[in-house]
Amino acid sequence: MKNSFEIVNLPIPCAFQLQDGSRFDLRTGIPNNAYQVFKNGFEHLGLKPGAEKLFKKESESTIVKLIRKAKRIEDVEILVLVKPDNVVIQEEAKKKFEQFNRLK
Repeated sequence: MKNSFEIVNLPIPCAFQLQDGSRFDLRTGIPNNAYQVFKNGFEHLGLKPGAEKLFKKESESTIVKLIRKAKRIEDVEILVLVKPDNVVIQEEAKKKFEQFNRLK
């Protein structure tokens, strides 16, 4: 699972205190709880190609929420692969892609 995530937008890996009070330490690489931390919207964690397999059991609404919270276009590209035939997910991704394009 740790191979499915990467540290992003952080020149020097460090430790973070999360909203739930837990500690998330990136100094030694990707921690074991990266999946849950990513789902909670942690901005310094991104998806690598192939990560979509981790989200296969997630509901449509969870994938839509993750797409809405995505900070990188690469994460949206991976999340749409979770359920490629799902119209709702594809439409949400399209909106997010448009949002990214407006920021350029």
